[in-house]
Amino acid sequence: MSSFVLPRRTGEPPVTGKQPPQLQFSDQSPRDVHEKMAEWFFSSFDRTREEPTRISVATSRALWLDESVNATPRAFMPPPGNREFAHLHEDGSFHLVMAEEDEEEVIRKGWGLHHPWKDRGVNEILVYAPRNEAEIEILKSVIAASYRFASRSA
Repeated sequence: MSSFVLPRRTGEPPVTGKQPPQLQFSDQSPRDVHEKMAEWFFSSFDRTREEPTRISVATSRALWLDESVNATPRAFMPPPGNREFAHLHEDGSFHLVMAEEDEEEVIRKGWGLHHPWKDRGVNEILVYAPRNEAEIEILKSVIAASYRFASRSA
């Protein structure tokens, strides 16, 4: 069972890329919503920092778990040795890694979808961009669940 419960997302799913880079092409975050999300995203967790992404497009900003934290490697995005567990795209959407039961809650409630290379072992999901401040509040719990997954010991 998921460690958190999300409300169902309203509206149609946004248009997203079917192949990497998996980005969101419709229903993108308004600039002010994106800025508020980014401010929270990069300032709310202990022993994390913003880093250039190692896997996404150059305009994406990575949330990196400090190397001093003992963590399981499956909590991070490729390549091996990476400590990137989430990254925020310019469109407002973000990829992250989380426990399987948590990612299924995100997908079941319409907040995101699996990475197109899941069958190739890419263990991350795309979470849709928040459209307003109320959705930022909902998505904070998703990012927090990813942080908990990344920062727990193997």
